[in-house]
Formats: sequence, C-alpha cells, structure tokens
Amino acid sequence: VAALPFLASLNPLYARIAHVYLAMYLPFGPYMILNMWGMRKRAYKKRGGGKKKSRPVNGLVWPITNAEKGERSTSVTNKSIWESSVRGIDDELANSIQRTKSWRFGYVKYVEKNLRCCLRSRENALAVAKQGLEAAKNKFLFVRDGKTLPLSEAMSAYNGTFHTGFVKGTASKPNSKLTIPYTTYGSKKPETMLQDLEAMKQIDAWVEAGTIENSAGEGIKNCIKNKEWMDLSDRYFVLLGATSAMGPLNALLALGANIIAIDIDREGVWKSLIEKARNSCGTLTFPLSKPQNEISSDEELFKCAGSNLLTKTPEIANWICTVHSDKALTIGNYTYLDGALHVQLALACDSIMERLCSERSDTSIAFLCTPTDCHAIPKDAHDAAQKNYKNAPSWQKAVEGMVGGMNIMGAKQLVKNALKPVEESGLYLVDGIVAAQGPNYALAKRLQHWRAVVAHSNGHIVSSNIAPSTATKSVVSNASFAAAYNGFSLFKSMEVMYQETSSAVMLALLINDLRNPESVANPQNKIENPFLLFQSGSFHGGVWRCAYKCDSIGVTAAMYYYLNTYKAAVFATVAGLVGTVNYIVKGSPL
Repeated sequence: VAALPFLASLNPLYARIAHVYLAMYLPFGPYMILNMWGMRKRAYKKRGGGKKKSRPVNGLVWPITNAEKGERSTSVTNKSIWESSVRGIDDELANSIQRTKSWRFGYVKYVEKNLRCCLRSRENALAVAKQGLEAAKNKFLFVRDGKTLPLSEAMSAYNGTFHTGFVKGTASKPNSKLTIPYTTYGSKKPETMLQDLEAMKQIDAWVEAGTIENSAGEGIKNCIKNKEWMDLSDRYFVLLGATSAMGPLNALLALGANIIAIDIDREGVWKSLIEKARNSCGTLTFPLSKPQNEISSDEELFKCAGSNLLTKTPEIANWICTVHSDKALTIGNYTYLDGALHVQLALACDSIMERLCSERSDTSIAFLCTPTDCHAIPKDAHDAAQKNYKNAPSWQKAVEGMVGGMNIMGAKQLVKNALKPVEESGLYLVDGIVAAQGPNYALAKRLQHWRAVVAHSNGHIVSSNIAPSTATKSVVSNASFAAAYNGFSLFKSMEVMYQETSSAVMLALLINDLRNPESVANPQNKIENPFLLFQSGSFHGGVWRCAYKCDSIGVTAAMYYYLNTYKAAVFATVAGLVGTVNYIVKGSPL
C-alpha cells in the first residue's frame, strides 16, 4: 500500500493494476492460503507421510506385473488382455496394442478396433470372446491363506459352500401390469405413471425421436400386450449385486419373482433386503454362514447373511449351483465399483456364471449394457446419425467450427458420430466410449459382452440390452456429469432418464427376452454375427443416432447448462471483467 504513490508517479497504469490486485487479495487470499496448505498436505501423503497400512492381498486380485517391486499394474494387465483377445486372429492389431505406451489414454481406439475385428466374421467374434475370457481367467489370481492360484484353477479348488436362508413375502399379488414412471429429465412436472395406451404412445415417441431402437419399443410393447408375462411367480432370478441402484430387485419382488440374492455380508444391507422381501409378494433365497433354524433373531439373521464376491467366489458358485435345483435360473450381473475393482467384480461374476451354465444347461444370463461403449448397430441407426449431422442446428455447426476435434478436458469436441461400416461384412457400429470412464470400465463391460456371446453360442438365452444414460444419485452427485446431463437434450435423439424410468423399461426388455420365443436373446433365432445380440432391444438414450459422438458433446452440453442456469452470475462476471479492464486502461470502470 505504501508503494502506491511511488507506482503512480512512475505510471498511473502500474498503480491501477496494484489497486485491482489488492482488491482481489482481500476476498481470495484466505482461499489461496488454505489451498496451499491442502496441496502441501497431499504432497506429504504422496511422499509416504501418514501412509495407511495396505490391506492384505486376499481373494480375487490383479496379477503381479513387476516381481522385483511387487507391483500390480492394472494398465499392464488390462492391455495384455485386449492384446491376447485378438492374437492369432489379427496379429497386426495385437502388435499395435502391445506397442501402445500410455494405455490409460490410448485404450479408446482399440475398443472400436476390437469390435471391428469381431464383426468381420462369426468365427472372429467367437474366437475373440473366448480368447479374451481365457486370458483374463489365467492372468488374474485367487489368494487364500498364503496360497495363490490362477482364477481359472481356484474355481474348482475349493469345495466349501453356504447354508441356505429363505424368506417368503406376505403381500398379496398386485395387478400384474407394466407401469412406466416417466417425466422429462430436468422437468419440474410431476412423474406420470404410464400404462397401456399412454405407455405405448410414449414408446412410439421415443422411437420416433431416435432415443430407442424400434426393437426395444416392440419388446416393451410385448409386455403391455401380454399381461400374463408380468406375473413372475414362476421365475427364479439370481442377482449378483442385488442392491445395485440399476438392478431389478424391487421391480422383480413387486411382480412376485423368486430372488436368489448375492450381496456383501453387511448387516445393514441384509436388513434392507430381507425386509423388502417380507413386504413383497415374492421370495428371497440367500447364503447364510449357519443354518437358519439355529438363528434366534432378525439381528442375528442379518449378521449371518450374504458373502463377499471377491473373497468367496468359489463357494458362492458352489452354493448357487445347488439352490432350487429343479428350477431354471436366470443369473444377472448388476455389480459395479469404481476403477480396478469393477474388473475384479466382473471376473468374479463371470466365473460364477460360467460354472452355473456348465452345470445347469437351462440357465439364462442377463446383463445391463451401457450406451457408452462400442456396439454393432442397425444401418438405419447409422443413417439417422448421418442425417442428424447433416441437419445439425447452425449454432452446433458454429461451435464445431471453433472447437471441433479439439481436446478439451480429455475428450475431442463435437466429433461426427457415424462411422464407416466394417469392410468385410458391411456391418455398422458406433463408438460411444467416454474416455474419462477409463480402461478398467471398458474392460469390465467387454468381459460381459464376451460372456454373453459365448453363452448365447452355447445355447443359453442371453438378455443383454443397452440401458440409457440414467440420473442415478451416484452419477448426478458429480456436478460435471449433472451439468452435462442437463444439456444433452440440445442434441437430437438424446434423452437422459430418471432411475425409475430406466428400471421399468429394462425390466420389460428382460421379461420379453425370457418370455418371447422370437426374441434375439433366444439362441434358436440365428443371427449373422454373435455381436448383433447387442443390436436388438437397445434403449440407448439417443447415443446411436446423435449427430456427434457421446464423448464429444459433454463439454458443450455442460456449458449450455451453466450459461442458462447462472445467467445473472455470468452477466455480473463479464461486466466485472470489462469494468476491471476499463479501470486499468482508462482509470474508470465505465
């Protein structure tokens, strides 16, 4: 402050710059100091200060990739599985994967290339799927009591199992009719419960908008037309990750289904699960650590229920193979955890599914696919994306002209969605990968695709439909994702669904796959290529038909949302910046 007169004597401009600096320091100074403290604390932790003890290696784990340092690099193993899946089928592609230095940022293009390799022929598709699964099972390890085995061997090395718990619901059967709760995402309108004709009108509107494929619309309509399909008291569902936000537990119980539930052995989880089952018209079968007739209270029942998919994988498989042995089971993987754990869970569930399918030939399997992946698509979806790109609003073309292809926040902006077909087969595909989700997410979902393809080719019904982008609590708790979701509707065909809507429509598609003998899910209905299994019944939320790739619209969508929502703040900020510049240059803010 004392230097201000001196600065003014040298040049008034210097003094005005100092005035602005001091004015900014007063409100922002404490924040900067606290931020520096936080950075110092984080740096201290990275150097080993306050380091937590690592958890002991136990159960299904990533393999050691550097024996000298004991490192378990997820990137190294992840890359090697993709490489192994195409080795001997497309060695040029395998070698290219092997040479990739930074897999975390280089993986994206290889997901598309892997699918292109699969779509060249039926033989390629099955070979890639089998090799990928085999590589993963042989690389990943299972550790127990100091003994380490490849996962592929561990599944047959342990003979333990569980006792069986059973709860029957007390509610009466409701009117079994498909109900779709729906309101436009971001709208303040109350949710409408769509049934019958109103539901069909909305389905037609989604098809017309390109938000879903016609095959998905027909599958949902089949459940409306065949009301008897909705009584699930004759069906038995194994839910791996029973309490998942996107899982069908609540809807299945409401329709009288018989649930075999697998979830983590935590008292609160099982208190919720068992109470839901008791208040429903369905049943719940679950693993117990001791016989149910020796359990004297609900509190003890909750404590004895459940198991850990990652540490008790073989025992869970052993137990599931014995329950309701006179019934056909549908086993679904609804698990999710962030990062590397997602791959471990995917492999645990895959091992259990493989075992059940091998021992009980009438088993059907189910997955929820993500739209943010590479999929085979119908030609008319590709053509719609082409048309939407050609007819994109002028403002989108203007933004594309300014930032199109530019890498912002790890994603290229406003990239054309329509891709060239596979030369050898003429089949079309879409690249919906969102790079920020990372290579472990992509591998976990690809493992599910590979299992679906192999199981379907072995004669099992496979329901593996694509769910829309869904505003679950975990997703919208991230401010950036929430902002992008709010702006997706700017792009033709794109629509984000609330969790209740997604759960209802995906349940209908699952039921259609199990009840409808003409569904592509039924292996009796032959398809040109195994990966066309994912082409049918897709409720992708517009990702396939949008003018631009899904990963390339997020920043634009979020910016629109912020500008639209915070108009006053944006105006005040711009005005403040203009005034500040004027003051520095002219000595007056006006």
